[in-house]
Formats: sequence, structure tokens, C-alpha cells
Amino acid sequence: MKERKIVNVGITGASGHIGTTLTEGLPHRYKLILFYNRREIRSDLAAKHKTAQADFARAEQVQGVFEGLDAVIHLAADPLTEASWESVLHNNIIATYNVFEEAVRAGVLKIVFASTNHTQHDYVGKTPLTLDRFFVPTTGFVKLSDPPAPDSYYGISKLFGENMGWYYSRRCGIQFISLRIGSTFPQDDPSIWKGTDREDHARAIFLSKRDCVAAFARGLEVKTDFLL
Repeated sequence: MKERKIVNVGITGASGHIGTTLTEGLPHRYKLILFYNRREIRSDLAAKHKTAQADFARAEQVQGVFEGLDAVIHLAADPLTEASWESVLHNNIIATYNVFEEAVRAGVLKIVFASTNHTQHDYVGKTPLTLDRFFVPTTGFVKLSDPPAPDSYYGISKLFGENMGWYYSRRCGIQFISLRIGSTFPQDDPSIWKGTDREDHARAIFLSKRDCVAAFARGLEVKTDFLL
């Protein structure tokens, strides 16, 4: 049987910072569909790619949107650590469930999921005063094998997404890649925090746009059933 290649890729939450970064940076061999909800896709990117509006927490808006896709990069979420439970439930948990269900129904081969350092961030602490230069010598680096330590409902919702990936990869055969993202921002330079009490921590978890694109591109390329 001929091996199925990843060509047609949908990006949920494509109007956000990471979505924009990936749209600009992913190799041209991928044919992208950019999904957005409240904020529209930047006009120059919308002119180059197919776009579609959907609230992924509403099942009726999700039906049929993944037809013909080989992979989905799932970014859409409320990304704020101070987000309320109501917002996280709607935007991060129900929406993620609907994404998985529709991906399976549409025959999508792979989901690449944007997880977060906030699944483990409570090990480090919640204030800028708890910096990595003090944390690492006494505690050591946080390892993937360490128990989860979410610092917010947001972090909890991303653990939910990771576990959904495990469940659906086992039960439904969909490939799942989860990336626990550090800190990436439009300025693409952690020196904006220089001289502040956030400097060490910002540098420790900084993810450049280049590396962000490379990580997601590798997620699309790697052949595995489940990877966290």
C-alpha cells in the first residue's frame, strides 16, 4: 500500500501569534487551511491560503471542516493562565473534544497539538521571583517523567488534550504529537526582559519563531503513533 503523505494541513487558531508564525514559516509543500474564530486572519496571509471561520466548541460549526485534510495543527484555545473555568471549558476542553471527533470522522491521519510548559510550571513557581537559576541547582531540571504540576485551569486543559491524544491514538488509530511550548512572542527576542526580574525565566523557556516552526514541521513529518 502506498504510504500516505502529509500535504493538506488545517491550522486551528490560525490568527494567533503561533498560527501566524507557522503560516509564514511552514514549508510550501503543505497546503494550508487557516481556521479562525473571533480575530480574522491577517489579510496578506488570507490572500495566499484558504480560510474558514468556526467556533470549535460548537459541534455544528465543526462538522465537515476537516474533509480532505491529512493533518490538523490544533492551536485554538484560551491561552491565558488567568482564564476562568468557564472559558477554559468552552475554548480548550469542549473545543478539543470536537476537534478530535471531527478529525476521526474525516479520516485525518495526524493531530499536532499545542500543549504548554504550564502543565509542569507549578514546579518552578508562580512568581517572577522563583527563577530557574535558583530552581535548577536545588531541584534539577523538570523531566517528562515527573508527575504533572499544572499552575492554572489553562495548564489542566492542556493535560486534558494530551490525554485525549493518547486515548484517540489507541482507540481510533489517529497519530498524535504534543508539543509543550515554552514562551514565544512577536518580538522574537527574550532581551526585552533584560534587567527585569523575569529575565532568567524568560530566557530559560524562550522559543524562537524559527525553532517553533521547526518543531511543528517535525511534528508533521515524524512517523509515530503517539509522541509527547
